[in-house]
Amino acid sequence: MSEASGGGATYVPKELASLVPGFDPSTDNVEIWTSKVELLLTTWPPDKLNELATRLILGCKGTAYQKLQLLRSEVLTNSPKGIQRLVEIVVGTWGQIPLEKKFELAERALYRSSQKADETSDSYLSRCDVTWTELLSKKVDLKELQAYIVLRGSKLGTDDKKRVIVESKAEEGSQLTMEKVTSAIRLLGSGFFQEYTGGRRDKAGKTYDHTALQVDDETEVDGEVMPQMMIFRMMIS
Repeated sequence: MSEASGGGATYVPKELASLVPGFDPSTDNVEIWTSKVELLLTTWPPDKLNELATRLILGCKGTAYQKLQLLRSEVLTNSPKGIQRLVEIVVGTWGQIPLEKKFELAERALYRSSQKADETSDSYLSRCDVTWTELLSKKVDLKELQAYIVLRGSKLGTDDKKRVIVESKAEEGSQLTMEKVTSAIRLLGSGFFQEYTGGRRDKAGKTYDHTALQVDDETEVDGEVMPQMMIFRMMIS
């Protein structure tokens, strides 16, 4: 029970208090923990937020608890901002998902949602539904997906692609944009940059029409390797 406020006593129900989640950095999922804290914040009595913050601090373990103890003056403000600051200290952001995680979901939804050979249709549809629901819940913008797909399809190395995503988080307000991707591909893929960094310049680059089909794999026929495009032309001729 707490002191009276506005003519009535304000208190935290035991059922609600029992729902405060603990957090162990070595085992718990930060996104699930964050979503639980956000939900509790919407239902917790506004004048008892210090109690919520205290329970959250005591429920943390290891390095998370140590950081919150050192910065508890920023958390125990009896306000929503204090709870938001608590989450930021533990996981780094409030109400956001790291770009790396966002595009991991996009990768899974766009390129890895294939039905397995021994999988039933219901199982496949269920997995796809979960994957896409999770991605759509993050409110990924279509233009951001465009930037990711263009970056993924470029010839930049894996480390360079990761660097573009990470730097976009810091410089573009957690948004990957076509402007950033276009600039990176042109700079990192330019002959000058490759020569400057000691890489081998690709002199065989060609210009293709936008209708050109991409052929990644090759099919082996009678011991010879034949491009898929040649097979396709033979089938329609």
